[in-house]
Amino acid sequence: MAQHAVTERKRAPSQRSIAARERILDAAEQVFAERGFDGASIRDIAERARVQKANVNFHGGPKEELFERIVARRASVLAQERIDAIRLLEAQGEWSVGDLLSAFMLPLVTRAFGKDPQWLAYARIVAIISADTRCRSLAAAHFDPVATLVVQKLCEKHPEADPVRVAGALVFAVSSMLALCTSDWRISVLGGSDNQPDADGLIQNLLRFCEAGVVSSLT
Repeated sequence: MAQHAVTERKRAPSQRSIAARERILDAAEQVFAERGFDGASIRDIAERARVQKANVNFHGGPKEELFERIVARRASVLAQERIDAIRLLEAQGEWSVGDLLSAFMLPLVTRAFGKDPQWLAYARIVAIISADTRCRSLAAAHFDPVATLVVQKLCEKHPEADPVRVAGALVFAVSSMLALCTSDWRISVLGGSDNQPDADGLIQNLLRFCEAGVVSSLT
């Protein structure tokens, strides 16, 4: 008599389970953004998500793994939008340094200043990664490929440019972008104003500032 192998089908996660996972990831994103990797704890995240600590471990894993999940969750969205914008520029033919920087920066900046507070939290996490040498592997996996592409495009258009100098200028530009996303309140304080600065005006000022710096690195 022939024996038939029995294959167990994995049950798809329920809507309730999916919702719980997203709530935990959102809570973790907020806590990591506010307290950094070292200052955040699984207990803090569980309290923010209103779940038991065991639920955080089940859906997100240990703290380091959870942090990596948080970074990866939005990085793919960000990278794809940046690549699509760069491809569109190339398809149109002529483009300027400002056009390329807009394609690279606007996907994050506009979201950070948008209506979803989770993207502002994510921008703060990106700033943490950029400043912490322990996060080199995360930066290399999720952010360096598109940044490297930007440097390559600039050097292809300006073959006389020093790639190291161009890369340095892009790092300075990214630092400015992250400073705007995470510390825009400083502008009002230093400017002696009680009013919230206009987001569109700040973004355009950022792009002009960064364009001037990158252009200067090309000669």
